[in-house]
Amino acid sequence: MPLDIMDADVLHVSVSQLKTWLRCPRQYELKYVRGHEPEAVPHALAFGSAFHAALAAHYGERQAGRALSLDALVSAFARAWDEQGQRGVPIEAGEGVPDAVDLAQRMLAAFLDHDAAAPAEVVAVEKPVSAVLHDPDTGVVLEERLTGFIDLVVREDGRLVVVENKTAARRYAEDQLRFDVQPTAYQLALRQAGAGDEVGLRYQIVTKAKAPAVQVEDVMRDDQDQEDFLRMAVGVLRAIDAGVSYPLRRWQCRSCPYRRRCVK
Repeated sequence: MPLDIMDADVLHVSVSQLKTWLRCPRQYELKYVRGHEPEAVPHALAFGSAFHAALAAHYGERQAGRALSLDALVSAFARAWDEQGQRGVPIEAGEGVPDAVDLAQRMLAAFLDHDAAAPAEVVAVEKPVSAVLHDPDTGVVLEERLTGFIDLVVREDGRLVVVENKTAARRYAEDQLRFDVQPTAYQLALRQAGAGDEVGLRYQIVTKAKAPAVQVEDVMRDDQDQEDFLRMAVGVLRAIDAGVSYPLRRWQCRSCPYRRRCVK
């Protein structure tokens, strides 16, 4: 079953871009249209990126039949964290934020304990996928193609499962699991690649609690979810094409990496 349907010769849009416009059209304009550098990177975003790199290293070795020790994983995190700080954009941390490497070590230890207890065959790491977008009402195919990377694909009991790796301050609530569009996008791409509904969808969330834990949740997406996603994507892309941009003033502005430029 082919999972790769990436095409470099067409316009691309990612779920992250769609989410950014929905969060704040002005932030989308500053980031993707004007191409401004962020004023700072939120600590949680930089930490999540570095942790993601450590997990990718772990699963890459697992796929090759090898294993990384906790120390090696912490080193992989530390390297990725240092790279975040060397990009010329400061990492913005609030008061009381723990040392990143110490926190990552505790979280990675919990992750390794979980992974050892529930091993699965690693099929792919950072798998590129894409999907054709169309208007569900008219059938018109858009110029833009949805593209992205699946964090992890594993095989369990002969069945492929797509895994989205996350870090979070606390366990994901039911609404977060039910309404996040990321797995919906994955399912759309996999259906177009010929996988049908045979591939499972899963979240794997490592929490940042004092005693870190791994939350594993299998989720489902049905035809209505697919239709809703397509309507959302088509609506957002039409708004972007029309130049729709305005600021949304709310509590998220405090951590927006473009807030000063936005106010100016």
